[in-house]
Amino acid sequence: MSLTPGLQLPFGIQPVNPVPVDAWSGPYSAATAQDAISIANAAITAAIRFQSMEVRLIIANVSHKYWYRDGVANSDLVEFSSQSSSSSSAVITELVLNETPSGSIDGINFTFYLESTPESSNTVMLWLNGQLLTKTSDYSVTEKEIVISGFVPSVGDVLLAMYSKEVIVKRFAINETVSFVNSSGSLSLSIENIPNPVSSLMLFRNGQLLTQDSDFYVTENKISILNSAIELDDVFLSTYSFN
Repeated sequence: MSLTPGLQLPFGIQPVNPVPVDAWSGPYSAATAQDAISIANAAITAAIRFQSMEVRLIIANVSHKYWYRDGVANSDLVEFSSQSSSSSSAVITELVLNETPSGSIDGINFTFYLESTPESSNTVMLWLNGQLLTKTSDYSVTEKEIVISGFVPSVGDVLLAMYSKEVIVKRFAINETVSFVNSSGSLSLSIENIPNPVSSLMLFRNGQLLTQDSDFYVTENKISILNSAIELDDVFLSTYSFN
């Protein structure tokens, strides 16, 4: 293997620097997250930055790791999260037990609906008054729809179903620091991931829980505050579920 020309040492070097060798990585200290981010962006010029570059910030004497996640613009410097929003979601199979399919049992109706789409129609089992029915000869399944054949359930009959379905395992962000985004002089907020469901997002401003659609609204992972201006010394934290 050919070596790149340069100084070759037959022994290692043990640094004894009291500060990081890579001075661009910080740490940059300030009382608020926005001030620390501004200081870091001012010190690290665009020519030095690269996507995925890590930066250390000390905010109100608490250490944080940030990085230029999506590019090298000032707004791309966000707090590092070990779970990326672009990673695949885990899918597992969940067994649904003792579900009552929707539909009228009136001696006329023979079409019923499951609450969820089965993983496979072969997993669907159907009981009428405690008796297991036979698929194909007694009923058929198409996605959520069950069609009874050969007879019609009468008033007072009890229809129960069991089947498996696929569910996405949700992940959770707890007390995630919300990033400030400065766009044309206007401040907005950004979180690491897209909440799912959107209603799961709990946003705290200086310790106060805000009300979604009244105090703020959400578009993907962007947050807009309503009825009041964002102050640079505000502390925003978020808790939410995501895929």
